[in-house]
Amino acid sequence: MISHLQMITIYVRNLAQSVEFYSKKLGFEQVAEYKDEENHLVWLMPSASRQAEYATQIALYAPADPNDPRIGASSGMVFTADDIEATYHELKQRGVHFTMELVRHAYGDGDGDQEARFVDPDGNQFLLHT
Repeated sequence: MISHLQMITIYVRNLAQSVEFYSKKLGFEQVAEYKDEENHLVWLMPSASRQAEYATQIALYAPADPNDPRIGASSGMVFTADDIEATYHELKQRGVHFTMELVRHAYGDGDGDQEARFVDPDGNQFLLHT
């Protein structure tokens, strides 16, 4: 049976620019890199999850075709944080572009769920959610 989600690939145009965004702005750490004549991938993961046994990694991949339709797509990925409000404000201060500001919904635990939507340099969309 499936035990865990190992990796999610995010398609990007400029690998170096994306690695800088995910590491400097989102605080991820690079855990591996692979390069041959046709492929170049970099794996990253949130610093806080490095010690988790089954932490999911993100693989950044720049396909040969810069117009690959997978670049800039809605990823369906949802990130969370212990303190979503502090994380939201810190990411904004680091220059992360939010396409939906932090909102609180009436449903969920306690005061409700909070969420904000942001994009990476290639327009890949992500949700920050409690």
